[in-house]
Parts: sequence; structure tokens; C-alpha cells
Amino acid sequence: MALLLPDCTFFGPALPEPFVKFELERLLRAKDLLPEPRGEAGRRLDDQWEAYRRKLRALGEQGGERRVVGHVLEPLGTALGYGELSLAEDVATREGTEDGGWLFRGPAGASLRAWAVSVGTDLDAPARRGRAYRFSPVRVAQRVLLAAGERIGLLTDGEELRLLLAEPSRPDSHVVVRLDRSGG
Repeated sequence: MALLLPDCTFFGPALPEPFVKFELERLLRAKDLLPEPRGEAGRRLDDQWEAYRRKLRALGEQGGERRVVGHVLEPLGTALGYGELSLAEDVATREGTEDGGWLFRGPAGASLRAWAVSVGTDLDAPARRGRAYRFSPVRVAQRVLLAAGERIGLLTDGEELRLLLAEPSRPDSHVVVRLDRSGG
């Protein structure tokens, strides 16, 4: 299966455009993370993603945080091999105690932190009027990841999924995957 990224946008220094265009597919194949389309693994992956797309279509344009968790995060966690999804405890950051999001737990003790907000929420704008940009969902998530010592997290409003890459020594990076487009 070819690595096609028409619904993805890359921001920040972690994944520069030349790397994504010319190296990423080769590295994913070398690690057996991108199956051949005609093989059994490729067909299984296509079937899984088609089931995921059906869940996304069922989300519609209305939905609160819990509905986004059920239609976007839970099926994605299953497809990625995570088992349990539970509400995480709040995390102390330099701005005070902030929402710890949700935690996926994997079979070997691996975990992945994720946040969900209501459908159509601007991920870059503060949740409450009069608050500074530093209180937007994406800034809160980045601070929590750094405070928890985690480097990767997910943030979604059901229309886009952001893969957040947090590094203490570099500017933040993220990958935006548009879920409301045909490719998803």
C-alpha cells in the first residue's frame, strides 16, 4: 500500500516536508509498519480503516466530548492495538492543574494520552472567552505531555485528529489528519 497523505498536514520541525515526501514510506516499510496492499495484512488494514470510517460518518456534525471519544478515540485505540481506555487524572503543569485527557493502555504496559473535545471546537482557540491562547486545547495538551514526560499524544474534535509531538528542547510539532474528508 502506498503512503498517500492528501488529508495530512505536518507542522513543526519534527517531520520536515522532504523527510515525509522522500523517506517516511521507506522507513515505515523497513519496520513492517506499512503492509503491501495485495497482501493479507494490507487487506486486513483496509477492512479495519473502512470500519473506522463508518464510525466517523456516524459521528455527524453534532457531538460532545464523550461522543467524540466513542466514535473517534475508542475505535482508533483498538485499531492501534491498545486495550483499555480510561479517563486520566489531572496533571500539574506550569499553568496549574490541567486536564490529563484519556489514557490508552497497551498489552505490554505502553500508554498513549489523548484528548477529545466537542465536534467543531477550534483546537487552537481558548475554551473560554477572555482566556489567552495558552489555554487552547492544543497548548494544554502539549503542556501536559511535557509535564508527564510523554512525547506523543492525540487530540481530536471529531473533524481532525492531531498527533502531537512534544519535545522539551524544540518547538512543538504536530500532524493534522482531516477526518471529515473523503480519504480520512
